Amino acid sequence: MINKASLFFILTFFVWLLPLRLSMDDFSGVPDNPFPLSKKAKQWVEETLAGMSVKDKCAQMIFSNTGNLDTNMGSKSFKRLEKLVRDFHVGGLIFFQTNVYDQILITNYLQSISSVPLLISSDYELGPGMRLRDVVQFPHNMALGAANDTKLTYLTGKYSAELGRLVGVQLNYAPLLDVNNDYRNPVINIRAYSDDPKLISWHGNSFIKGMLDGRMISTAKHFPGHGATDLDSHLQLPLINTSKADLEKIDIVPFREAINSGVQAVMIGHLLVPALENRNGLPATLSPSIITDYLKDKLNFGGLVITDAMNMKAITDSFTTEEASKLAVMAGNDILLFPPNDSLAIEGIYKAVLKGEISENRINESVRKILSAKKWLHLDVIKKVDYKNAVVPINNPSYRRLALQVAEQSITLLKDNKNIIPLNPKSYYETVSISLSGSRNNLSADQSRHIEDLIEKKLGYVKTYRLNLSSNSKNYSKVFETARNADLIILNLFLTKYYAEDSTFIDKEQKSFITSLIKLKKPLVVLNFGNPYLFKDISEVGTYLCSYSHTKVSQEAMFNAITGKSEIRGKLPVSIPFTNFKIGDGLKKQIKLLTVPEMISDSNYNFSQIDTLMARAVKDSVFPGSVLLIGHNKKIVYHKAFGSFTYDKKSRKMDTDAIFDLASITKAAGTTSAAMLLYDLGKLDLDKTVSSILPNFKGGGKEKIIIKHLLTHNSGLPAYKEYYKMYKTRDQIIDDLMKTNLIFEPGADYTYSDLGMITLQLVIEKIIGQPVDKFLKDNLFLPLTMTNTMYNPPPQKWFYCVPTEVDNYWRQTTLKGKVHDETAYMLGGVSGHAGLFSTASDLAKLLFVYVNNGKWNNKLIFKPETIDLFTRVHSKFGERGYGWDIKSNDDFSSAGQKFSSSAFGHTGFTGTSIWVDEKKDLFVILLTNRVYPTRDNKKIILFRPQLHNSIVDAISYD
Repeated sequence: MINKASLFFILTFFVWLLPLRLSMDDFSGVPDNPFPLSKKAKQWVEETLAGMSVKDKCAQMIFSNTGNLDTNMGSKSFKRLEKLVRDFHVGGLIFFQTNVYDQILITNYLQSISSVPLLISSDYELGPGMRLRDVVQFPHNMALGAANDTKLTYLTGKYSAELGRLVGVQLNYAPLLDVNNDYRNPVINIRAYSDDPKLISWHGNSFIKGMLDGRMISTAKHFPGHGATDLDSHLQLPLINTSKADLEKIDIVPFREAINSGVQAVMIGHLLVPALENRNGLPATLSPSIITDYLKDKLNFGGLVITDAMNMKAITDSFTTEEASKLAVMAGNDILLFPPNDSLAIEGIYKAVLKGEISENRINESVRKILSAKKWLHLDVIKKVDYKNAVVPINNPSYRRLALQVAEQSITLLKDNKNIIPLNPKSYYETVSISLSGSRNNLSADQSRHIEDLIEKKLGYVKTYRLNLSSNSKNYSKVFETARNADLIILNLFLTKYYAEDSTFIDKEQKSFITSLIKLKKPLVVLNFGNPYLFKDISEVGTYLCSYSHTKVSQEAMFNAITGKSEIRGKLPVSIPFTNFKIGDGLKKQIKLLTVPEMISDSNYNFSQIDTLMARAVKDSVFPGSVLLIGHNKKIVYHKAFGSFTYDKKSRKMDTDAIFDLASITKAAGTTSAAMLLYDLGKLDLDKTVSSILPNFKGGGKEKIIIKHLLTHNSGLPAYKEYYKMYKTRDQIIDDLMKTNLIFEPGADYTYSDLGMITLQLVIEKIIGQPVDKFLKDNLFLPLTMTNTMYNPPPQKWFYCVPTEVDNYWRQTTLKGKVHDETAYMLGGVSGHAGLFSTASDLAKLLFVYVNNGKWNNKLIFKPETIDLFTRVHSKFGERGYGWDIKSNDDFSSAGQKFSSSAFGHTGFTGTSIWVDEKKDLFVILLTNRVYPTRDNKKIILFRPQLHNSIVDAISYD
């Protein structure tokens, strides 16, 4: 018997040595139909169609269920699939639960024995992880509706297509476009994006676009809409008792929009829709009026029409397999999905053709579309997939990161009466975590394990309990007594009941238990991992959050939300009946603090290229050592040290708590920060002349210089002076500065000027009546817990200070813990243009404030409008904000080419840089001592853009 490995080797060894070459002739210029083909491609379709017997054509319309996959070639299930493909010539298959390896193995084998390429399909409503056990599962559609970010929905569609194609799937039965306009619906619920047809259309079209860009066929389902019912078509035939006008105004809207957006397939629901079909008992799946007259003719849909699974009781309770198959084709379906008996389904269609009930032309019409889809997918060129080539992309960490981002943005906080979210673990000694399951068996309770594990690990002393529908009164009493003595109760709801029995979604005993917990009047946090409508049954609870999904990433996202690790911004995508909560409601909670781990490389990102670049930079002597920190989505995702303090082999290895001389970053992080603080206090007028504050600052046109000119480097002051060669004292330098002649009229040109920032420092100190370093320490550094940020590091900090230059031209020493800049040194180590020392983790806290609307620990540090004002371009002579550099629009910037044009940052002469891209929610801190042992080393100029480009690549989904 051939084992898995041998079979796989035989099937894939040689075929992948040949490159896939696709002719541009396979594409037509204008996609005027769902599967645009060139004349040459259409010829393949016609020749293939002509080579089929009538019965083979009928079989092409059958898409069989793969069943319980067994890769043992001698097994009953394997032989069944062999027969379906080799003997019956079915057109396609639908895969359900399996793993990547087995699906590729079986797909390749079946493709190899199929005379016509198979169209492989699956239902990826929750992404490929819904069916592939070893792939990340995305949250349900309603979570996407709550996140309400169509870019994320697009990416979900695109990634579903990319991942699916890697395992050989070309047709996805998604997106679900049903409008969940009956809250009692037992089968749609969280599978729907929303109860708003417009919102559904936005997300559905975005998903379809992503699928199309990933070259996978998307399917809009369940036409003409499965939302307006409280019945499940898997179990019985639902009635959509809605007028035609309401159908067209609500339920059909997303489908019409999807067709206009290029969806390539539509799945018909097993639904009674009397507004569109007047024959009693005839479901939409078998209705010519609904499929041919309305979908094809009125809505002008020319793509694949697919039945919902034909084994569902809505069909099998009233029709035989042969009868249902015949009627489905007569109604206008192209693909009959999952018939209960494949051979009978084929026979039912074939006999109808022989009897003249169905014309061969009608069969040809459907098969021609199926073959066109296969040709559009290039299945005639290459039918198989390569497991070796699939493994790495399938394990791409960005897939999990995307799923987690969707989940995090979906978390909706409906109530927080006592403002206990985010939870402070120090406020609660004993926590009780209780999971309620809507199942009667204990196995289903295992789905709650992830949130339970997270709570146990992070919230100190925790007692964990599980209750399900099999739990008795003693079980409930025991848990209640423990909860009575707890300081905090976390209630995890995994209630799978989506129909309202006796007007409630919650089991009677479970509801009574929840009510008793509420009456304890203790801190109680309810976390709902599913049906949002059940809130109506427990609306008196004080703190309530919903994730709309029980997937692992949704549980992780929920934990991040309640502990303040992620922002809470989800909005209800549906209205909750019998409450005042409507679509769009939801409380917003910002992240309070930024946690900076000592060493980290977030496993949800692929930073291997960054590691390589940084290590190579040390090897190539771009710098002896460096610390790189990357913040993304308000989290530290990368924080690593490279190299050593010096090039000496015995030198101390670099570590993440190393303190660097920031050089000109002082202008932004120090002086500009002080200016922003004063601006917010109303003490700094940007249009005020400098001379009105510094009376000695006059002569030669300096009276025209205003504060803005200093911040934008348009003052006309020279770039710098070599004061260390000219003077001995600070007073001499200040006196010279007051008398310095301008090199151009204020506001008429641009020169990056150290002297301008020194002048701004003097202005600030005059206003506040104290040294700028003390002002910054008290008003910025200490509030942000930036304990390693300072001017003039004291001796006890020198051990952590990275050496800069070997000064053999003036101070005759290796500079360590002393400011590198000569002028700043002469000014006592505190200057407007240089002198600040800091660590990457301290600077991260400052930059976090910029991407967190100016807040730290719920305290406003900078007003958001002030951040916006200071970080946008204000100079026509260069990309300068107020104190900040704005990314250059030309070909060269230290931020590279891939940061947004609105990104702002600053560099430092010693080899430091900070860049913030608010649009990407990204900040990057690169601290190096590239001037060791000499400033002549300028390799970092070319290194910085390369690094920043690679960072954008690493955090991007594109």
